[in-house]
Amino acid sequence: MYNLNKLFLVTLYLCLISVLFSHANAAVLPLRSTPDTINLKSHWQVLEDKSGKLTIADILHVEQAQANSADAKQQPAISFKNLAGDLSASYTQSVYWLKLEVQRQDPSASTQWWMEVTPNMLDDVRAYQVRNQQVIGTHQAGDRSRFSDTETRHRLAVFRFPIDDTDKHSIYLRIQTTSSLYFSARLYTPLGFAEASNFQSSLIGMFYGIMLAMIAYNLILTFGYRDRANVFYLLLSALTLVVGFNNNGHLALYFEPDNIWLIELIQSLAVPSLLLFYSLFINNFLQLSKIMPNIAMIFRVLQFFAVIIMIAVVAGFNNRVAAASQILAFLQMIIVIPVGMLIGWRGYRPGYFVVAATAAWLAGGLLVILRNLGIIESTWLTEFGFQIGAAIEIILLALAQADRINIIKNENAQTQAQLLSISQRAEQELESKIQQRTKEMAELITSLEKLDKQKNEFLGIAAHDLKNPLTGIIGLSDLMRKLEPSITPEQRYSYLERISRSGQRMMHIITNLLDVNAMESGNTKLEKVSLNLPELCNQVLIQYEHNLRAKELSCQVEHVPTGTASQQELIITADPNACFQILDNLISNAIKYSPIGKGIRIQLQSSADYAQVSIQDQGPGLSQDDQERLFERFSKLSSIPTAGEHSTGLGLSIVKKLSEAMGGSVRCESEFGAGCCFIVQLPLAKAALNKA
Repeated sequence: MYNLNKLFLVTLYLCLISVLFSHANAAVLPLRSTPDTINLKSHWQVLEDKSGKLTIADILHVEQAQANSADAKQQPAISFKNLAGDLSASYTQSVYWLKLEVQRQDPSASTQWWMEVTPNMLDDVRAYQVRNQQVIGTHQAGDRSRFSDTETRHRLAVFRFPIDDTDKHSIYLRIQTTSSLYFSARLYTPLGFAEASNFQSSLIGMFYGIMLAMIAYNLILTFGYRDRANVFYLLLSALTLVVGFNNNGHLALYFEPDNIWLIELIQSLAVPSLLLFYSLFINNFLQLSKIMPNIAMIFRVLQFFAVIIMIAVVAGFNNRVAAASQILAFLQMIIVIPVGMLIGWRGYRPGYFVVAATAAWLAGGLLVILRNLGIIESTWLTEFGFQIGAAIEIILLALAQADRINIIKNENAQTQAQLLSISQRAEQELESKIQQRTKEMAELITSLEKLDKQKNEFLGIAAHDLKNPLTGIIGLSDLMRKLEPSITPEQRYSYLERISRSGQRMMHIITNLLDVNAMESGNTKLEKVSLNLPELCNQVLIQYEHNLRAKELSCQVEHVPTGTASQQELIITADPNACFQILDNLISNAIKYSPIGKGIRIQLQSSADYAQVSIQDQGPGLSQDDQERLFERFSKLSSIPTAGEHSTGLGLSIVKKLSEAMGGSVRCESEFGAGCCFIVQLPLAKAALNKA
């Protein structure tokens, strides 16, 4: 009766679990004469036992009850589910059962098959070989078991399964661990296992050789150069070697085969210890306290947390802090890479070595993490990712140490040479510096005097030019206010028009001053587009119709064809506002200096690459002295506007700067007493396209 009740309870429990895992029957794995190695990835069925109380007897009882069920429509209560890839469950308190069905179908196939389990950090791994619902073999391994009790003296858990018949055999694995749960396994024939072990031993031997060589090398450096960074590097190298011994299983295999708690403690302290010593080394090696004090503070915080985690591990709380230590270690590596790059970019070359070393270590760790998550295949590269990354990292850090020592040597030698040179040439350099400073002071005084003169000219011109229109505005506005009751609408309109013209004159003066200042400071931004030059000339002339009529001036715009060129081909590449301003200044000057009743002629023509605008007036012309300073800022020429118009002396300076900024030019042809002709050349659109 008791057995029936027990069977009923176990069956009910597995039915509840089956809600989470659907039933799946994986195909039987055939064992043949070849290959000698079988990767068991995706061959397993999995069952999660959250209570951790199921036994192999319970599972076999339920499976037997299912097999004997008379109701074919009844849903199976067994909770095994096909496992895609390797088992990866991160940190969990559940017990996982894995099931594998194998059958020796080839008579020439080996009768001995060995299963190698990876990794060796699993706490408890039990294997049961079942045939015809009977357990014919039991195996146990894990870092909670003594190494001396394992059936195969190997760095990893290895279970031997004799299969000397052609019956179907079921292999059940019970896995429980407090560390991150990842499980991968392979089946080997004895010959295949020997070949794989030799290959693995070669890789591990290379890792140990590199680590021991780097430790010996660093010992020599430490005794030769008493530097704190060397000490931390030596401790980091030794700790990396110990962690490698432990991860590879050799620490337990050769040194402490019966000391379970010590092996587990070393394994738990590995990550926070590496975090601590790597942080100390980087902080001292890169001199972060001097170069980047804020970053150095971050590393000190990481060191503090590393010590806290180590204390928690010793106190028995590893399962609570293990994930945090891995996150902090990963975060530290992410911080080291940009910090090293920045320090290397600033000229301290060992920073680049640190970046490369950290990237190698990080890449090796990522390979292991991606394998544990089931994202990439389990290969020798992922199996030994930590060892390969650590070896490359230690070698690169050793090179960084050597480079740093060479830099220190070179700096010391250069410092001594510089001190000797300074002591020998101090008197000569002092005298040379005095002469140089005297010359610089004289040049500075001259420059300041010139700037002061320009400032006074600027203020004088601005004050003088703004005074007249401002006086007119004030006078007219006062007059309108006093005569408000008696003035007619026509008089009011006349006064307002005169006030508007005075305001426009002030705006023109201020705009010119601002334009010159912008061009002198380099703040002028030009946007070059395609423009129709004849249309632009007509637009400028429209705004001067009143001025032309007031002085009875005639203005002719002529297009001078060259070859087959037509007016429609005068398309230039220029900034619209700048080009308008150039034409506006030149045409307004021609009107300003033309006598009443004369004419102005504007000619347009093109060459291979440029369009040319010639503006000819019949004014008094320019003397040779005027032509030499024609395009200077604030230049006041001897010619006087014929109708008393205003001139700031800035227009032609603006024309020259804008023309050259757009890739063109401006020049003046004049004879004193015979008028002036200003010629502006601007690049044609087709020429600009050909150059682009």
